[in-house]
Amino acid sequence: MNAAKDQHRADQIFTEALDRPPSSRLAFIESACGEDAELRGEVENLLDHYSSAEDALTRTRTTHRISGRSDVEQVDLRTESGLTVGTCRLDGQLPDDGMFERWATRHSDDRPAAVLSLARQRLSTDDARRVSLGAETLLRLDHPGLPRVLEAGTVDLGRGPEGFFLIEKVEGCSLADGPSQSLAELRRRITQMTKVCEAVQELHFHGLVHGRLIPARVVICESGNARLTDPGLLPAIATAIPDSAAAEQLRNIPGAPERAILSPISLDGRIDVFDLGALLLRWCGELSGPLPESARAIALRATAHDRGDRFRSAGDLGDSLDQLLNPEGSGSATDAAASAKLTPLATAMLLAVAAAVGFTLGAMLV
Repeated sequence: MNAAKDQHRADQIFTEALDRPPSSRLAFIESACGEDAELRGEVENLLDHYSSAEDALTRTRTTHRISGRSDVEQVDLRTESGLTVGTCRLDGQLPDDGMFERWATRHSDDRPAAVLSLARQRLSTDDARRVSLGAETLLRLDHPGLPRVLEAGTVDLGRGPEGFFLIEKVEGCSLADGPSQSLAELRRRITQMTKVCEAVQELHFHGLVHGRLIPARVVICESGNARLTDPGLLPAIATAIPDSAAAEQLRNIPGAPERAILSPISLDGRIDVFDLGALLLRWCGELSGPLPESARAIALRATAHDRGDRFRSAGDLGDSLDQLLNPEGSGSATDAAASAKLTPLATAMLLAVAAAVGFTLGAMLV
């Protein structure tokens, strides 16, 4: 009886460990097992066995099977009903970002290259349903600054249902991270950030957040347009499953202070505003003058500790940046009047109208 209970406990800890990023699994096992070395050894054996199976499924290209097809390196993603929702050929594994296993892919036809992202999060039936609802929103996104989500759903690789996303591959140079070296460079970067704000605002408009707005996840294409490399997959999983490994990772990402204390479903676009403001502050560096000083003021508002003091969305932040770059195009009526040059005839007409209005008001008061 005790042996059965110990095995059940080992299985429970092992299952909970799988729901965490690989880098934090051993620490979790140490904490959960405490001084019970025998229990810890059993859990570690289960984890080693799982890792061997995982390697065969995900790191050996010639044995990577998703639906049991015999085609070498072929990926055929299927829903539970058996309907094919995406077929692509693996073209090499991409760097792992902790939560998602990523593969470069290519199709046999002329369709654009895409990235296959598999979420390391075992899903229950209810979890899979909630993730699928979030995926439907991502599938509807259509903005030049966002990559298209071509296919999305769940797939079982033998380790339980997992979410998958087939995303348009975005290529270009990553957004700059360090301080600007000149005012001209700062102005150019701020112009790029206004484009990033437009793309992120599309997410905020749909009630989504990106959650990981670092320079490496934004590229500048040959056309000069700024594009995000993903539409915010981590918050999509974390929001659907608030107690998931994705939610834990979202909380541990440096940035807005509310990340660590609020549930993912309570986070909003102001965490993205914080990330963009922090980047803008780094860009200003040690530069002096009206442009960097005004940019710093905008950045400080974007990174306010109290999210109620920040811009409410990326769109609001982008509007402020646009006004900073183009004050003449967004000036007030007072500014326009001050800059207008009146001809002598126009001046005389205005004086006559003012006199007439003043006489009428005086008569009414009498």
